[in-house]
Amino acid sequence: MIQGHGGDVFRVAKSLSVSPRDIKDFSSNISPLPLPDGLKERLIASLDEIRALPEVDSLTVRESLAARYKLDPENFLIGSGTTEWIYSLPRVMGTKRALIPLPTYADYVDAAAGAGCKIETLGPWLHGGQDTSSEILNTIKERMKKGDIVFICNPNNPTGHFIPLNFLLDAIYAESDVLWVIDESYAPFVGSDSETSLISSSMPANILILRSFSKIYGIPGLRLGYATGTIGMMKKLAAAARPWAVNRLAQVAGEYLIERFSYENDVRDYCRHEKERFLSRIKKEIRFLTPIEGRTHFILFKIKPPLMAKKIADTLKKKRILIRDCGNFRGLYGEYLRISLRSHEDNDALLGTLKEFNHAINLA
Repeated sequence: MIQGHGGDVFRVAKSLSVSPRDIKDFSSNISPLPLPDGLKERLIASLDEIRALPEVDSLTVRESLAARYKLDPENFLIGSGTTEWIYSLPRVMGTKRALIPLPTYADYVDAAAGAGCKIETLGPWLHGGQDTSSEILNTIKERMKKGDIVFICNPNNPTGHFIPLNFLLDAIYAESDVLWVIDESYAPFVGSDSETSLISSSMPANILILRSFSKIYGIPGLRLGYATGTIGMMKKLAAAARPWAVNRLAQVAGEYLIERFSYENDVRDYCRHEKERFLSRIKKEIRFLTPIEGRTHFILFKIKPPLMAKKIADTLKKKRILIRDCGNFRGLYGEYLRISLRSHEDNDALLGTLKEFNHAINLA
């Protein structure tokens, strides 16, 4: 799905003949805080390093990850975003069938289809909670066959639902003949590693975990992510690894950011308080939007008729505001949009603009 993602800032800015800096982007699920302190300075100081080839296998980044998680560097593969591994996995593993609970990130289906897999979508599940988590995992276990690959985004995009780690581990250990791909790109927004991640020295052999630098640190333009699992699993995936897949500045950023625990805490604290404030105003002032409860800093909203997601998104785009029209998410029936939190001031500006739709349809 090359087209249809959020964060299409440059294309929109060009269409409006404005600078990308003039666009308020609520469609990309990245950190709403400024870049971590010192990152710009580190990148500028390292600029001359682009005159040499980057590390062929991003060893320094892998060593930094190994130190954070108390694992071996061989437990990690670094790529140009998690997308690299999502598309490589079904092909490298020779998977014949993929199970994908809906609604979720569209690239899982696209990647499996591109590898010639038979795709079985499950659900959809719109609302979260432990009962839903159990239902999702039980349905997967009922439908899976030996050699299948299962894609789970945890927490999920676009719903923001989070499956408790103990639920996931029980299912993974019970179904050892299936490859479980757990995409933890948004886990740092929900809690610390110990609360939200399956990365550990006791990872089962049939699991592969994906993590992103783009989201929590707000650097999607650098393209940096990684896959982790047992060393045996990583050796299989390494067959698809490209030499020099990560540019030098991304490697520098990765090494610098891995230990920025205080920044991750600041993002979580800000998002928790700002989300509460933002939703309080939505419920009072924007009556055509019904939030779907989730654990993330991005929020899925169901739209009350007669408004439609495309109409809202197109109107806001003309005002230099991007939100996510969720029309291309499989498993969402009806009209939905997704909003990712930004600064307090930007959020208030969006709320003010959304109120105009209330008056337009006589719901105020």
